[in-house]
Amino acid sequence: MAIKNKILYIFLDIAGIIAAYFSAALARYASVSDSRLRIGAWNGSLIIVLLYLLTLMFYQPKTEIEKRSNWREFRIVCEFNMYLAFLLAVILYLFKVNDALPRSFYLLFFVFNIFYMYLGRMYYKRFQYSYYKNRANRKKLLVYANESNMLKVMRKLQLSGLYEYEIVAAAVVEHDERDKVGKQENQIEKSDKKKEVDPAKPNSGVMSAWGNVRIYELKYGPDGTYMEDCEQSIEEYMKQNAIDDVLVSIPECSRDYLSQFILYLESMGIAVHVTVNTFGLTEREKKVEDFGVYHVLTYCPRVFEPTELFLKRLMDIAGGLVGALLTVLIGIFLAPAIYIESPGPVVFKQTRIGRNGRRFKIYKFRSMYMDAEERKKELMKQNEMNGLMFKMKDDPRITKVGKFIRKTSLDEFPQFFNVLKGDMSLVGTRPPTEDEFLQYDEHHKRRLSLKPGITGMWQVSGRSDIQDFEEVVRLDVEYIDNWSIWLDIKILIMTVLMLVRGKGAE
Repeated sequence: MAIKNKILYIFLDIAGIIAAYFSAALARYASVSDSRLRIGAWNGSLIIVLLYLLTLMFYQPKTEIEKRSNWREFRIVCEFNMYLAFLLAVILYLFKVNDALPRSFYLLFFVFNIFYMYLGRMYYKRFQYSYYKNRANRKKLLVYANESNMLKVMRKLQLSGLYEYEIVAAAVVEHDERDKVGKQENQIEKSDKKKEVDPAKPNSGVMSAWGNVRIYELKYGPDGTYMEDCEQSIEEYMKQNAIDDVLVSIPECSRDYLSQFILYLESMGIAVHVTVNTFGLTEREKKVEDFGVYHVLTYCPRVFEPTELFLKRLMDIAGGLVGALLTVLIGIFLAPAIYIESPGPVVFKQTRIGRNGRRFKIYKFRSMYMDAEERKKELMKQNEMNGLMFKMKDDPRITKVGKFIRKTSLDEFPQFFNVLKGDMSLVGTRPPTEDEFLQYDEHHKRRLSLKPGITGMWQVSGRSDIQDFEEVVRLDVEYIDNWSIWLDIKILIMTVLMLVRGKGAE
């Protein structure tokens, strides 16, 4: 029974959408047959179902639904409905679909939909757990590992929540594969000869074509789980017992030995899972993927899914459009004031460093005199920052208008055009100048592994009070490691509040 697939909970989500639509109709009109509701029939629910399937293609949390906590599931349901509402708003606006239904109806719909979707997923998880609670429905798993690795593997399996599997046995390879089995000939001749277990050496194992391997069966009794020594060769045990899957964890064995053993298991119709040799590296995230014609193990401090970056880009475009419109309106009033005090271009352009070292031109309303860059060299001795950023209180290069637009952060508004171009994001890290970048140490560059942003973690953490560049790097790396759409929304809200209060900018 292929319960592991997502068809059941998708079906429950769709049922929840239809139920939420009916519930919203009853709450808004006290009837599902109201004439206003009949205009456009029930096309609205069909549109929402199609948008749900579209959202599902792009929004897939990394953690499987069965392994998510109830609170985490509620957050995911709310986040999913936020994206669904955004897509629905775009469709209704662009195509004028179902205009007869007021916004209050859709507001009620999403309230009900969050409730029904969360309820359906809780039912799904409960059904999963009750189904696999019956041991007959679980897959039988044998763990095949070397002596030094077995305990670690068993502990990790216990913590991984593989509720659909039942570990029935542990096969311990009792000698170092590099010295023993790895030296066998490429073509291993399977032998039925067994070595009798020496009572004086209870851990000597049973000799087989695969080396000295001792089988321990896991028994599930009323007093808990215990292991029982099984004096059989691995070949005999695999033939005589029900085994669906084998987890192989012998990272130091020879390639020939491993490939022959996998073929042997596949010949019996058994699925094989081989742990990947990570070469002792402990990077936070790694994944197996295709790289051209190669099957590779990718290491990265933070692996970003394409769908996550796509959603971030959608938010950037939506915010960028609104910001660009505000920039034009603000520019009508600011441009004359900037030019009158200091004749020259109203918009300042400067080369900045973007994601992973890409150069781009950043736009700002000019807040300094035209000779600001030349005078910067003279003022470097008065730099108040420790590190590779320049900041100076009462900077003489800043105009009177410039002080005002910096205090209110109005000088940053043209960067919304950088966001629309794709050079920047609404939320990210501060883009360094080219001079700063050329002085970076290796670990500094990691803060550029995401697109730079108009605002970010260090800006909302009190940017005027931070005097150490390493602290800026720490906050930027913290943002990258913990990035999510929710974190971006939180930072944007905090940025707006800081602007209203007039804090943080200089």
